[in-house]
Amino acid sequence: MATVREDLQDQIIAIRETVVDGWKDFKSFMQETWPALTILLLILIVALWVADPAPPREIWAATGPAGSSNEVLGKRYASYFAERGVTLHLVPTEGSVENVHRLQDPQDKVMAGFVMAGAAPHHAKGIQTLGSINYQPLWCFYRSPVPLPIKERETLILSHNVNMGTTNSGTHLLMQEMLKLNGINGDLSKFKQYPDEQAIEMLRDGRLDSVCIVDTYESPNVQKLLKIPGLQLSAFERAEAYARMVPALEMVTIPEGALDLPTNRPSTSSPMIATTTEILIDERLHPAIQTLFLMAAKDINGKESFFSKEGQFPVFMDSSQHRSKEAQIFYEKGTPLLMEVLPFWLAEFIRRLVITLLPFFAVAYPVIRSMPNYHKNRVRGKINRMYGALKFFEQSLVTAYDPGQKASYLAQLDAMERDALGMKVPKSVASDYYTLRSSIDFVRNCVLRDSYNAHAAPTQPSASIETAADDGDGDDV
Repeated sequence: MATVREDLQDQIIAIRETVVDGWKDFKSFMQETWPALTILLLILIVALWVADPAPPREIWAATGPAGSSNEVLGKRYASYFAERGVTLHLVPTEGSVENVHRLQDPQDKVMAGFVMAGAAPHHAKGIQTLGSINYQPLWCFYRSPVPLPIKERETLILSHNVNMGTTNSGTHLLMQEMLKLNGINGDLSKFKQYPDEQAIEMLRDGRLDSVCIVDTYESPNVQKLLKIPGLQLSAFERAEAYARMVPALEMVTIPEGALDLPTNRPSTSSPMIATTTEILIDERLHPAIQTLFLMAAKDINGKESFFSKEGQFPVFMDSSQHRSKEAQIFYEKGTPLLMEVLPFWLAEFIRRLVITLLPFFAVAYPVIRSMPNYHKNRVRGKINRMYGALKFFEQSLVTAYDPGQKASYLAQLDAMERDALGMKVPKSVASDYYTLRSSIDFVRNCVLRDSYNAHAAPTQPSASIETAADDGDGDDV
């Protein structure tokens, strides 16, 4: 048992000595290399905050008119962002056309917006898409006690007493396209252009014959229209033809009775034309914020809705805009793992750190790796310089020794030894260090014995010092 106890004590002592020696080496390393390490740290900080800046804490996004689904959607996105420490300021607008104009204005704070597909010019400069997030059908309601045949219905809807939305709205843009497809290219100013909420009240009061609105089924404005008595919803029997002629359009269907089963509304399956809502962004928007928009879209718009199945959105559907690279990566690989398990800001910091450190270490690693050798070579250089001084000192003794200067010779040797004692030497060059001190002591003993006297000048000291110096580094001093 005593042997085991002693062996254990020896192991503990060895571990302690290893830790102490390692700490001493580390302190010595830091003292020697702190300037280079400081420069590398400053380079890393600059790379983090300049080359890959942190995402902004505040973002402005354009939504849409009051009562629209985009207004409601914006509030849900704002709550999602707030939970992750980002403030999403919502900017109410007349609709998609205004949203596009604000995104294209480099002086505008708006960096994202909900936009109807087809509202932006083809491959609009400075704009990218994060993808489609829902269907927005064209809802046309008209006043009639019973559904009208297609010809009478189209005559009523395309009459001048129909509201086609304000000039900056997506509804107005789509209605213009629909009128042109039906051969109506005259003065469109005769059509009503009221905001949606006002138009709905005017339709309720009988001051309008028809109201058309592009929005989701769930929007407050569409739900208001569905509940007004005496209104009929127009189907679009030629919806497939419209979708073929206009790339931004899709065909969706309202099944028989889907709006109200007790009254079997609609009485037949009703085809509808629809656009999709796109999240368009200023191409300067920070990649992490783009990812946050996509995460919100997946969480909010990825659920089942009236016209879409769970997981159908978000997705790329509109090919008319440049696609965000961040969105392409998101759709291929899903939500970044770090953002699934860590808070947004921590995950983003780690991502930036990794991306920045990869090129940083390509430069820094060789420098850091060479630092221990730098310290060792620096100490070895000092030892070699002291060997050189000792050699020249000894040669002067051999050629011009003066017994009366013995005290001066010893004082010079003592000064050399004090310089040697003041050196901090790593273990890797300890052998050279102690050889140097032995050489100094050897010359001192020779002086004390007057071995350099011209009558009995030894040759051994000079050879010994040269040999010791050569063994220390292999270079001539």
